Amino acid sequence: MGQMKISLVFDRMKRLNKNKKGLIQICCYLNGKRTYFSTGIHVKPDEWDDKYSIVNSKNNDYEELNEELDEQMSELKDSIRFRKQKGDKISLKNLKEIKEVGIYTSFYKFMEDEIEKGLLKESTKKSQRRTLLVLNEFRKDLDFKELNVSFLMDFERYLNLQHLGTNTIYKYFKNIRTYVNLAIVKDFMEINDYPFKKFKLRQVEGNRDFLSPDELKRLENLNYSDDNILNKVRDIFLFSCYTGIRFSDIVRLKDEDFSKVGDTYWLTFDMLKSERKNDSSTKKILRLPISKLFDGKPVRIFEKYKGEKKFMFDDFVNSEINKHLKSIETKLKSGKKISFHVARHTCATNLIYHGLPISTVQKILGHDKIETTQVYAKVLDITLLNDLDKIDFK
Repeated sequence: MGQMKISLVFDRMKRLNKNKKGLIQICCYLNGKRTYFSTGIHVKPDEWDDKYSIVNSKNNDYEELNEELDEQMSELKDSIRFRKQKGDKISLKNLKEIKEVGIYTSFYKFMEDEIEKGLLKESTKKSQRRTLLVLNEFRKDLDFKELNVSFLMDFERYLNLQHLGTNTIYKYFKNIRTYVNLAIVKDFMEINDYPFKKFKLRQVEGNRDFLSPDELKRLENLNYSDDNILNKVRDIFLFSCYTGIRFSDIVRLKDEDFSKVGDTYWLTFDMLKSERKNDSSTKKILRLPISKLFDGKPVRIFEKYKGEKKFMFDDFVNSEINKHLKSIETKLKSGKKISFHVARHTCATNLIYHGLPISTVQKILGHDKIETTQVYAKVLDITLLNDLDKIDFK
């Protein structure tokens, strides 16, 4: 195999853009064939020196542009050299993948690039960007070779000094571990250098409030005759208590999501949380027999609001409905901090209280793992007593 030659070419297609500028490309030549990569840099024809393949001084930013071109060329050459040292075969066909993966010495740079090009929900990216920001506050840069147990312990000590909770710290390290694992898969780190082999993550179970059967019944009986807003908030919250559906899914429900087959009402919808960004194959469809849940109470709420508008329950944003739930709590007097997600906990707990197997509760909540369902499912004292009463110890 011959030696690959890499050079810069200007306006190869002889096609100037609307600003009368041509594109500078990187040309890779191997064994009589060529492939090209855009640098993203455009200049006017008289600003390009074809003899030396540089932007000339007629462009006011010529120094910065030439520095950027040199950097792109160097990165590509370093990536090819890195792959050759690993014993990989280099061809024009796999050159695009080699260029995109590149070569990293900085873990921060690697993590940043992977976050931005990953098919992740924006909320997940936001959490991971926050982790990267805190890492930068702790240390300006971090080479892969410095990412060891000692660094993790120092970072944990730093986070503790910020008086952060155990689960917040856990989330930071979980995000770091995600990209350490990815770096190993992409051969930027050796498996033997895996720092989490000796550094264990710690997490504590949070306090997840829920409404007991008695509190749920009292909420059902609350009536705000002079306040349609609080009545609607109560009904939307109760609908989630009866079905376990998240706020992000409830606000997207439409009349056509409800159907009746025989004597059973079904609710069928796509779970928003299950779908990864731009990847419809990850979408999960949930189908609930709502006339069988809580004596058909979700059906009665559906019939109360059907036909009013396109989305039945999109009256409020999450923060707004949580504010109204605080007003409802002042009258309910459960003594609990009620937010909309409490409804999901309430559904799981009450279903188990009524004797539903946790595997069935898992299907209703749409969880992939039963361990996730077990976190929601608190065992009420009365559930414990009921179960023990069924046992004949004689």
